[in-house]
Amino acid sequence: MDLGLAGRKAFVAAASKGLGLACAKALAGEGARVFVVSRDARAIEAAAKEVGAAGWKAADVSKAGEPEAAIEAAVAALGGLDILVVNAGGPPAGTFQTTELPAWDAAYQLTLMSAVRLVRAALPHLKESDQGRIVFITSVSVRQPIPNLVLSNSIRGGVTGLSKTLAL
Repeated sequence: MDLGLAGRKAFVAAASKGLGLACAKALAGEGARVFVVSRDARAIEAAAKEVGAAGWKAADVSKAGEPEAAIEAAVAALGGLDILVVNAGGPPAGTFQTTELPAWDAAYQLTLMSAVRLVRAALPHLKESDQGRIVFITSVSVRQPIPNLVLSNSIRGGVTGLSKTLAL
């Protein structure tokens, strides 16, 4: 099936494994030029080779400045940006009673603020594209909480709210 993605310029976060890697492979398989990012330099370099990516960068999207630098590296490598895939590894499992306050802050940065930073950095470039698109990867937990995943259940809903607000 031709999805009309040939030649499109795509950025995929958290692309060294899991859903991010699957998205990068699917986009590349449709002919998109893909730039991949992950925290682990060795893993993202290997994933980039596997995908046939046009570029890659090791970046921790939970840390201020790193998502922005990754977007700029992608734009430089790709010559623009048409597709942003917002993704991040999941926060650690735990119940409300067992999850310490610092874990909440870390999960907020990883899950919600990484999305905010990626979108803010990418939006000017996506607006220059005639096909600018943002794909947010979250979890079924935004509809139905999953036991022992209090951080994901609580914070991923914010990402869904962000995506719906941006679509207005």
